[in-house]
Amino acid sequence: MRGPQIALVTGANSGLGLACSKALAEKGARVYAAYRNPRKAGPLWELTRALPVFPLLMDVNRAPSVERGVRQLLRREGRIDVLLNNAGFVMAGFWEDLSDKDLKDQFETNVFGLLRVARAVLPSMRKQGSGKILNMGSVAAFAAPPGLGPYSATKFAVNSITEALRMEARPWGVEVAEVNPGEIHTSVVQNTRMGEGVFSARSPYSPFTRQFEKLAKERFEKAAPVEKLVQVVLKALGHSPMKRRYLVRPDDYAIYYLRWLLPDALWEWGLGRMFPWSWPTE
Repeated sequence: MRGPQIALVTGANSGLGLACSKALAEKGARVYAAYRNPRKAGPLWELTRALPVFPLLMDVNRAPSVERGVRQLLRREGRIDVLLNNAGFVMAGFWEDLSDKDLKDQFETNVFGLLRVARAVLPSMRKQGSGKILNMGSVAAFAAPPGLGPYSATKFAVNSITEALRMEARPWGVEVAEVNPGEIHTSVVQNTRMGEGVFSARSPYSPFTRQFEKLAKERFEKAAPVEKLVQVVLKALGHSPMKRRYLVRPDDYAIYYLRWLLPDALWEWGLGRMFPWSWPTE
């Protein structure tokens, strides 16, 4: 008897990572919930009182931290069955208002951090001949709205990473897939970072930034509950083999299919209805 499923969840101290850690543990998995900031891990430690959840200090931005965390997990359990590659954040702002540091920070976590963890678990998954890696993407991977260019760029990268890694890992019995949610009620809004020059009095985009903030607030007030995304994650991990991609809401399906079906000019016209300042007035 192999025993319970062993899962590693990154970015597990809040939001989706926390909710998925709880849901996986309730289904019988032993969940190693990775977190970076001990001061924000209180809700995670609360789960350990009643569920097989084991907080694991891991900073995905630091290779030694990732390698150490994975070694600790493997010494204790001997294998990793599931990786939910969830750690990430949103950097908001117009390209001209963003510094090199803003952009490097965004890619360091959302792209290189995701890759660090995937590469750290792959050797053990290949050795055991099985495993599932589920990367957290976004509908922003298909459509990059103005003001979220850096975040969208990282999710485009995650889309490509998943596509290639899925085929690279398949011969070893390792499955790779991606979830592409739209607006979900999590802590993503509170954790959104603004670029260094976004609120500068010298920024020519200040009026657009205010309009973008207003629109984002309105859209997230209508966001789907985090439980909806948790259900999709559990569904994906329950499939064998996993599908290439999992969408969450009807709006996400519409964005995914319309972006590739519509000509660019018509798509941009549609976005211009949402962001009037992005469309020529003459």
